[in-house]
Parts: sequence; C-alpha cells; structure tokens
Amino acid sequence: MKEQCTESNDFFKRLYKNGKLIEFDEKSKIVFISDVHRGDGGYADSLRQNRNIYKAALGFYYENGYTLIELGDGDELWKNKDCLDIAYNYKDVFSMLNNFYDDNRLCLVYGNHDIVKANPEFIKRQERLFANAGNGFGREMINLYSNITFYEGVILRYMPSKEDIIAFHGHQVDFINCEMWKTSRFLVRHVWRFMEGVAGFKPPTSPASNYDKGTKIDHILGHLARKEKKVIICGHTHNDIFPEADEGIYFNDGCCVFPSAVTCIELTGGKISLIKWAIEVDSKDVLYINKTIIGGPENLEKYFYYAKQF
Repeated sequence: MKEQCTESNDFFKRLYKNGKLIEFDEKSKIVFISDVHRGDGGYADSLRQNRNIYKAALGFYYENGYTLIELGDGDELWKNKDCLDIAYNYKDVFSMLNNFYDDNRLCLVYGNHDIVKANPEFIKRQERLFANAGNGFGREMINLYSNITFYEGVILRYMPSKEDIIAFHGHQVDFINCEMWKTSRFLVRHVWRFMEGVAGFKPPTSPASNYDKGTKIDHILGHLARKEKKVIICGHTHNDIFPEADEGIYFNDGCCVFPSAVTCIELTGGKISLIKWAIEVDSKDVLYINKTIIGGPENLEKYFYYAKQF
C-alpha cells in the first residue's frame, strides 16, 4: 500500500495544476454524486433500478441552488463503447445536467469507467456519431459534452481560511483500474457484462463488487489523506464513508447503484453531511422518495484542524 502512495506528491501537483479550483464559503451549497453508471437501459445498466431516485435527487439539488460535482463514473463507458444508447435512454437526465451547466453549477470529473472523456478525440468521435444519427439525436448529451471540461479532480478552497478539500474519483490508487484500465475495460465489455446479465456474476476486479478490494482501496485513500494532511472526498469503491474528525479525513460519497438507494455528500453552511436517498412507504402504503442524513452534519473546520494533527 505504501508503494501506491509514494507518487502522491506528483499526483497532487498534477491536480493543483490541472484540476478545477472552486472557492466556497459557509453560504455555498455543493453536492458530490459519483458512480452513477448511466447505461444503455438494458439488463447490464446498473442505474436502471435507481433511475427515479437519482432524478429526484438531481431535481432537489437544482431547485435548491446546489453546485453539482459529478465525481467520476457518470457514464458506463466500459460496458458501452460509445454514448449513443446512454444519450437516448437518459435524455431527461442530460436535460437536467444542462440546467446545472447553464447556471454555472456543474463540474464533471472522470473516473475509470469514463476515463475516455479525458481524451478530446473521444468527444469529437461522439459528435460525428450523433451527427450521423441525425434529427438532433442525443442533443441533450452532446451539447453538454461538447462544451464542458472534464477534470481529473477538484480543489475546493474554503474561504476565508483557505483550507483545501481535494476531490477526485479514487481509481488513481487502484492499479488494476488505473494503470490496467484498458485490460479491465475489455474484460468488462466482452466477458463480465454478459455473465452479469445471465448469471448475476460480478466482476472480481471491481472494488464495487468485491468488499475486500474496496476496503483496501479505501484504506489506501485514507492513508493518502493523512499523509498529505488534506481532507479528501472520493467515490470509486461504492462504500459510503463518513469518519469522526479525530478518526480520519477521508470521505466517500458511495454511489447511485445501491439496491434502491443513492448516497452523496453535501457541503452546506460550512458543514459536511452524508446523505441517503431511498424509496420509502408511508402509512397509506404509498411509495415516496425520502432524503435522510446518515452522517453529520459536522463542521468542516473540525476536519481541517485534525488534518494538521495526523
């Protein structure tokens, strides 16, 4: 694990050089949502079961003035080689994302499953595919992706103390899903995708499907946060994590593909909270989507203080 953290200085330098800088204060409202895995609407589309929960969360955050940071793996581009089916099946979602973008309240970070977004040539290829489809096909997605910048990470600077939170997907410390992502993508796209649909098989290299692997990645990220003395927010492992301030400074927003639940992290009023969106049943047996705080809220200043103590 130490070897995987030895290059953290270079990684952080790269993020500070190329990442998105967002200054915020106690009046700001920010939400981190990762591992959405928007797919083609078929049996291997991990978001399909939580589509309405996810849309309800997006609607709430837009109407209440939040800045949305999608922290990687927004689209499932390992199982799908292009964006055509994703755009078709989630055009309503991309309309909502465009609303955030038009209000300058959207930041998109790529993860390992959509790392191809970092390559401008991939977006140009999508533009050609959509143009060939004709009739304005997928305009909600392609209009957004042709104009927005995809980042590897975000530096959130809390004012006026100027303490930083570093947010990135988290695959950067996962050798199989970072250095060997092309091999992993091939196996997911051509082998495990179909085994998942037929027999419920889960990819053994995925931290989301392997508890031990996910826990090891979370441990590495927690070590990285303490080593760099920075509060870190990630996704990738699908494990929602919200530590006490004296226990750690690494947070994980979970994912959108839990069984009947979506988790995320909010920064509001100078505090940090872990949120769960889920389908509930009221006293009249009517289904509704409920928002629950499952971690916090805790003052950010507490974590900034303890970050200096590790």
